Amino acid sequence: MTRRFSLIFVLLLGLSLAACGFTFPTVTITSRVITTTKASTTVGDTDSTTSAPTLSTTWTTTSATTAMTVSTTQQSGSQPFQPTGYELLQDVLDDVGIPSQGNVRIPVFVIDFYDAPLSASGLTLADIETAFNGASSETAYESLTSYYAKSSFGKLTLEADVFTYRADYSTSYYENDYLKYYTDSDLIYEMLAFYDDEIDFSRYDANGDGDIDGVYVVYTAPVSYGEGSDLWWAYQDYYVYADEDFFDGVTPYYFCWSGTDFMLEAGDDGVDAHTIIHETGHMLGLDDYYDYDDGDPLNSGGLGGADMMDDTVGDHSPISKLLLGWIVPYVVTQSMTVDLSPYVEAGATLLVIDQWRGTLFDEYLLVSYYTPAGLFEHDVLSLFSVSGILIYHVDARIGDGYDENSFYWTIFNYNNTDTDHKFVKIIEADGDGLIDSLSVVEDQDLFQAGDVFRGTVEPGYDWYQPLRDMSFTITIAAIGEAGATITFDFPA
Repeated sequence: MTRRFSLIFVLLLGLSLAACGFTFPTVTITSRVITTTKASTTVGDTDSTTSAPTLSTTWTTTSATTAMTVSTTQQSGSQPFQPTGYELLQDVLDDVGIPSQGNVRIPVFVIDFYDAPLSASGLTLADIETAFNGASSETAYESLTSYYAKSSFGKLTLEADVFTYRADYSTSYYENDYLKYYTDSDLIYEMLAFYDDEIDFSRYDANGDGDIDGVYVVYTAPVSYGEGSDLWWAYQDYYVYADEDFFDGVTPYYFCWSGTDFMLEAGDDGVDAHTIIHETGHMLGLDDYYDYDDGDPLNSGGLGGADMMDDTVGDHSPISKLLLGWIVPYVVTQSMTVDLSPYVEAGATLLVIDQWRGTLFDEYLLVSYYTPAGLFEHDVLSLFSVSGILIYHVDARIGDGYDENSFYWTIFNYNNTDTDHKFVKIIEADGDGLIDSLSVVEDQDLFQAGDVFRGTVEPGYDWYQPLRDMSFTITIAAIGEAGATITFDFPA
């Protein structure tokens, strides 16, 4: 498969376009056990291989951070089911950076310059460590560690070891050098070589693939927000000398490059890790969900900014968590009524498809109950301020190989930049198309009680694949604080 290049799109090795990024500190988060309870029926955790819950209509009260609740009411005996044995994103990538599950240590190098010392950056080394490893209460939002512990429901524990390095030359020297050489990779080599006698780099290869899972570089040069060198931006890229340089038997490959200025974006509210959180999504293998090329009419608007892999806000979307194995979908292929708990509680997501074909790399709808809480709450002004049902249309098919004419490098047949339709889109309940035209979401994009998808809303909506017919309807029967009731009607 073709290697995937993210956030800063790599046209040639070492050349990166601008994207966004953020940072993190040192704190071990203990994994949580996730259980799913509905009435008297225990579904199991999000890794569960058990069948869907028995028929019930009574909500139970369970821990808001550990319980995924999905149940069905009586209708033709149909129930959603949780599939097993399917491949995840990291199973199909040629190369993997940070493993999506488990306990992972990462090396972070704070690089400063004699004309841009850390002491003049507005941050201390302790601040940077907090951005990576700190508790939620110590940051303006979350640290890298606390964010991924919450977003993965305890499946991914990140711990950063933070080191400092003084570059040999001025920032302008590296800016000029970047136009001719692989300056970022060269600096990574210098830093690793400098610490080679002190650090056992093999401890940073959690998946045992011979690569350091991810090298994080936090530079103190001023970020090029308006103009200037692409070197002083935030991106995930690939170390160009991976076949040559080994340290303790492992080599750098995936790396995250970001400036201290990004960590100051929250002002007096505290250190801000949004950028490194977003870039870590790429280190895990996720694509960007915004449109890289707004000069063409294809796939404009992305997800309206309302996603960590779009405008660097909120939580990761259901498609991201499914691909990383943090949640298991409840598959709906026939008529039934389902009680669905809020997504923030444990990621409960319905995958709606005409026939489950044993893979996430297919075309389907994802249905979740959005509430402006949890990891969404801090960024609510960029997201939705009310509760409601989010319906995503996903086409995650793979196998066509990378299209050399595409502006965006991905293993998927479709992306959110320049293919004939998007990899993932939000189906707008108000149908006004503002996500595509203005790249913004509105509260009216959420489905509410009484809305009928393919009835009162988008009556002619269909699959992208011409040989398939989307003949079902989705009725939002009720929405309450504890959950939503949704009815799916498939033709007999």
